[in-house]
Amino acid sequence: MNRHIDSQTSRQQQLLAMAARLKEAAETKNWPALEQADRELGASLQRLAAAGAWSREERAGLLSLRATHSEAYQHCAMESERLNKHLATMQANKEGWMAYALNGANDLNGTEA
Repeated sequence: MNRHIDSQTSRQQQLLAMAARLKEAAETKNWPALEQADRELGASLQRLAAAGAWSREERAGLLSLRATHSEAYQHCAMESERLNKHLATMQANKEGWMAYALNGANDLNGTEA
């Protein structure tokens, strides 16, 4: 996130930019971008916190960022569950697919299974 935010940008704007980046990556299922945004989040927040006490608006921005981060986590959890179900289905049908593949190979060779 540091790449996209300059030192002249207010902390409130930086919080909004971090939230927007997380949201965009999660909604578009851009997992590498989401991983990068998440990784940079902690360091960015520490840097921002070092600048002093948070204003009321900034605390609201932090709460919004936390909610956005939670939503991104939910996107990841749902995708993980979807992939787990897909892999389980593939595993359950493995024997059938192998038989089908062998039968197709035999058909190409002019033999019967």
